[in-house]
Amino acid sequence: MFVAQSGLRGGASGRCLGAKVSAIACIVALAFTAGRADAQDSGDWKMRFNPYLWGSGLSGSVATVPGVPPADIDKSFSEILDNLDLGAMAGLTARKDNFGLFGDVMYVKIGAEQALGPVLGRASLDAKNFAFTLGGDYVIARSQRGELRVAGGLRYWNVETDLRFSGGTVGERSGSASNDWVDGLAGVNWLADTSEKTFVTGWAMVGAGGSDFTTDVFAGLGYRISERNAIVGGYRYLSVDREDGDFQYDVEQQGLMLGLSLPF
Repeated sequence: MFVAQSGLRGGASGRCLGAKVSAIACIVALAFTAGRADAQDSGDWKMRFNPYLWGSGLSGSVATVPGVPPADIDKSFSEILDNLDLGAMAGLTARKDNFGLFGDVMYVKIGAEQALGPVLGRASLDAKNFAFTLGGDYVIARSQRGELRVAGGLRYWNVETDLRFSGGTVGERSGSASNDWVDGLAGVNWLADTSEKTFVTGWAMVGAGGSDFTTDVFAGLGYRISERNAIVGGYRYLSVDREDGDFQYDVEQQGLMLGLSLPF
């Protein structure tokens, strides 16, 4: 699986913490459904496994070390893969009649080093990011070609960082932080056939709770590679704004997304 992750970005106080938040690539199942939009369930639960890839860039501000200003991050996906140690993303959906359940998990581990200039010297960062989403949805509109569902759920975040500065005029500085929180989510997801083989799908979710505000939007095109299996590609935007003491995590991620929808 491939994941977005960032390096450290420049500027005396800026380039420090880029890789930290790099990999929040996660969160919400990629294909809400891959069956025909006009197909009715037979009464049994229909379950699908949805592994996916997200080629995401990242921008925003992150802070961990007390007394050091927040780091500004601005990395494209092409700059992000160099320091990825481990990444995994997958979703699961279950559907019966008009009801549905969905879950999503993402884990990313990265390490990065960056020269920041004469003041901060060189920064070294190790970061672990974990996100888990669980929710449900219900059909509120259906036609022969498509359906619209209202959705809601919870998203758990955990971010761990270890940041070290050396070789600058500020001297040796280091700090570690572990922060976790839960956000409530609400929104819609949709699917509509555009031909015998193709369909459009996506979701739009907003929320808050542990963070001040979070947004998650995806729009994509799917192709049925067989009667039961599909591939889905599109564009995703994810943002979250969390502040807790010296910890700050105010970031945006966006980029192309690609995944499979497999029954089991």
